[in-house]
Amino acid sequence: MKKRKKGRVKQFTEAEMRKSETGKAETVSTAGTVRKKKRVKLNQGRLILTVIVVILIAVVGMSIKNVFDLRAEQKSLQEENQNLLQQQEALEAELENVNDLEYIEEQARIQLRMIKPGEILFVLDKEQDKDDSNGNDEKDN
Repeated sequence: MKKRKKGRVKQFTEAEMRKSETGKAETVSTAGTVRKKKRVKLNQGRLILTVIVVILIAVVGMSIKNVFDLRAEQKSLQEENQNLLQQQEALEAELENVNDLEYIEEQARIQLRMIKPGEILFVLDKEQDKDDSNGNDEKDN
C-alpha cells in the first residue's frame, strides 16, 4: 500500500465539483475552456514578448543610425578643423609680414599705386589692354 502524505489536502476545482453533480459531459467542456484560457494566456505572453523584442530592435537600430550619423559629422568637422588650421597658419604668416617694411612697400605700390621719387608711373586701362590684344590677334589671322 502507498503511504499517504500528511498535510496535503486535495483541492477540487469547480469543474470536478460539477462532475460529481452532473456527470462527465460537462467536465469535458469545462476542461476545454481551461485549456483555451491557458492558450489565451500563452498567446498574450507571446504577443507581449514579440512587442518587447520589436521595440528593442527599433531602439537598437535608431542607436546604430545615430552612431553612424555622429561619425560622419565628426569626420566633416575634422576636415573643417584642418582647413581652419591651415587658414590660421596663413594668416599668422601674413601677420608677420605686415610689420616687414618690404611687405608694406609692396602693398603700397600695388594697392595705392605709390611710387618712389624719380620713378614714372604708367597706368594702363585693363579693358583697353584686352581690346588691343584681341585686335592684334584678329589682324594676324
